[in-house]
Amino acid sequence: MADQFLTVLNMSLTASYVILFIILVRLPLKKTPKVISYALWSAAAFRLLCPVSFESVLSLVPRAVSPVSQNIAGQQTTRIGGGISAAHSLQATTAAASVNPSQVCAQIGSYIWLVGIAAMLIYSVVSTLILKKNLKNARCIESNLYEANNLKTPFVLGLFRPKIMIPSGLSTEEKSYIIRHEQTHIRRFDHVVKLLAYLILSIHWFNPLVWIAFVLMSTDMELSCDERVLKEMGGEIKKAYSMSLLSLATEKRMISGSALAFGEGNVRARIKNVLNYKKPAFWSVVIAVVAVIGIGVGLVANPRINAAGKSSTAVSNAVQDIYRYRTQYVGDNSKVANISYRLQMPKSLTHTGIELYTSKAPYSLNIVYKTTPAVRASFSKDENQTVFDQNAILMFALIKNADSVRFVINDGKQDLIIKRTRDWANKKMAKDVWESSSTVEKFTALYQEIFVSTKK
Repeated sequence: MADQFLTVLNMSLTASYVILFIILVRLPLKKTPKVISYALWSAAAFRLLCPVSFESVLSLVPRAVSPVSQNIAGQQTTRIGGGISAAHSLQATTAAASVNPSQVCAQIGSYIWLVGIAAMLIYSVVSTLILKKNLKNARCIESNLYEANNLKTPFVLGLFRPKIMIPSGLSTEEKSYIIRHEQTHIRRFDHVVKLLAYLILSIHWFNPLVWIAFVLMSTDMELSCDERVLKEMGGEIKKAYSMSLLSLATEKRMISGSALAFGEGNVRARIKNVLNYKKPAFWSVVIAVVAVIGIGVGLVANPRINAAGKSSTAVSNAVQDIYRYRTQYVGDNSKVANISYRLQMPKSLTHTGIELYTSKAPYSLNIVYKTTPAVRASFSKDENQTVFDQNAILMFALIKNADSVRFVINDGKQDLIIKRTRDWANKKMAKDVWESSSTVEKFTALYQEIFVSTKK
């Protein structure tokens, strides 16, 4: 569950940038139809739901790597051996396991996250059931239209067979506007969009920017729906339409909507928007639509990667993240463990620990992963070991006295040991990899070179 929580956390952090961008873009779009701003929130929804995306040079997102390391959940143990031969069974290594604080925090965070989701869903269901109970005496006027006493606001109730609930005592003119507004919601499937938005909010309840996005999206939904009614019924109804909104806001009624039966909010903004509504010029709408489509694509796309397989920002972040643990000694348990945790490995491998051999030269270390028999078998082929070549070179560049590194892939029954030596790494790169990482600038160049040379 910690893995899922970290994935959601990464999506939420990336989406936070998208949300802030949309909030800023909404400002110059004030004069354009609100449906354009409403549509732009789909980019934030995509980022909040999808952990992966396509790449484009038009990307407006500053980085495509996960801000939080996905390896945290897989960090388990560090073992310190006393000169044990690599030929011996790894299971026989005597070691003391240490609990990784990051892993504990991730696990606790995942539990809190699940409790928050449960609370959000329970609230929505309970509030809807209470609302339905309070509306049991609502009168059916026609088809899916119902009228009830003590309603605070009109709203749409239901998902597959949505009902329009309106307060009783409205004039014929007020009814015509309100019913048209609610029918527009249903035609546009806004009741489905609002439910999806609430589910997204439930998943990302810990992010205040997602709450802000939910409120602003709801506002754009209402304003765009008002504008659609004005377009269909004519701009001359603006004054009467705004008076009907004001009437609903000033009347003292009891029953309101719920998360799954959304009503009409932010009356002041809606009245102001109705009174200021003017049919936009055709070309201004076209320009705005093209701009928003471009912005939307830019917000859902990841930066195009370079030949080394990473975006320039991703390389910079990865270098800074791992270089701070550079050390001269294999025995530097904390730094070596952090380096091993930050190696970019396939998701089919789960990092379970490291084993350090430091009692006498040659000094070495094992990095242990668990996986399935099929994956273990696939990595036994030389052509599938490029990722281990890359990471072995990184280890030798960052740990001065490491003479060899072994990647141990265990499928529960059998180990696959992939061994690389410092001499091999220096020969592969045609240079001393430790000396070539003496500064962060040199290491950055080496980092990028590694991902090209090992593919040859």
